[in-house]
Amino acid sequence: MPRLNTIRLLVLAAAAFVYVTAETLPIGLLPEISADMGVSESSVGLLLTFYAYGVAAMTLPLIAFVRRWPRRRVVVVTVAALALSQLVSAVAVGYPMLVLARMICAATHGVFWAVVAPVAASLAAPGKKGRAIAMVYAGTSLALVAGNPLSAALGQWLGWRTAAASIGVVSALIALTLYLVLPVMTAPARARTGASVRGGTPVLDRSLVMICIATFLAVLGHFIAYTYFSLLVDRGVGSIGTTLTLMLLIYGLCGVAGIWIVGKTFDRWPRRSTIGALTAVTVALAVLWTTLQSAPGSLAVVAVLAIGLWGLAFTTVPVCLQSSVLNTPRADPDRASAFYVVAFQLAIATGALIGGVIIDRSSIAVVTATSALLVAAALLTVVLARTSFPVRRRVELVGVSG
Repeated sequence: MPRLNTIRLLVLAAAAFVYVTAETLPIGLLPEISADMGVSESSVGLLLTFYAYGVAAMTLPLIAFVRRWPRRRVVVVTVAALALSQLVSAVAVGYPMLVLARMICAATHGVFWAVVAPVAASLAAPGKKGRAIAMVYAGTSLALVAGNPLSAALGQWLGWRTAAASIGVVSALIALTLYLVLPVMTAPARARTGASVRGGTPVLDRSLVMICIATFLAVLGHFIAYTYFSLLVDRGVGSIGTTLTLMLLIYGLCGVAGIWIVGKTFDRWPRRSTIGALTAVTVALAVLWTTLQSAPGSLAVVAVLAIGLWGLAFTTVPVCLQSSVLNTPRADPDRASAFYVVAFQLAIATGALIGGVIIDRSSIAVVTATSALLVAAALLTVVLARTSFPVRRRVELVGVSG
């Protein structure tokens, strides 16, 4: 890739970094937000539910609204909305205002994730589009390595509001940088007019439906457990506080390694990469479940290893699944990605909700067992849907024109 396009991809990765850091902020600071707002920990977990359902409800209408916009404008506006959301969150005077502040970002979150993969693909050299998407998604891994642990540490030190305000300022700077470095990148003519392309498939076909089902099951299973990561660390490792920050760091570092691996393998073996990632997540969650059957902290080393495998594997799952969406020529790749984003966000919302119900009525062990079973169901879906997840890439990823 030309050096300038590499820089552009790195700035897009930075945008992904702040999006994930902001979206998952309540996970690392769940006790602090709960105490400050005077609500239960399960209510703080519902911040992810409200956010994700908001994304799912607004993504498809907004994608249709912005389909004629230059891609640069879409990306910049969405990141700017993130900045505004975090700054309003920092001054929220009550739980309802905090929910509304997060809805500011939820309104554009799905649009960002729907277009970022096609934009990354359009900046890549032939045969390297999967690697370009992996480079952008590396920002999500770095959010787990640096963003979440640092925001958690900052929130524990200076308060969660300071952490939210800091994310807002950084997001504003990234939005400005994106405006300066990205080309205009007009949307494809077929997306602007709604026309189909010769040899292309309908936007929502059987292949995309199967990918969305696998996405929903995998992400649902993941977030049922990950939303309550702090409770899982407390039970499996034996303590929280600084240990929680360390576990988030380990999870994220392993995620970076996973992104590097999938960037090397997906373009050559898309099906094997997807199956391998989901298998590893299932194994990690199953091992974590076994550690929760004993006394707190008695199998701490095993729990830490399982958390590392979980981070290494699950961070690659969105790369595999969204790249699979773009693996077939479609009339409107942005809209196809939007369906994937809706499935992803519905799974996040439902996962946080189900996880909260299980926590209130049962235990973190049951949460982890449920998560493992759902990810295993996603793995089975991929294995059975051979046409949706082929052994070899059938075509080059479809990107936007620029």
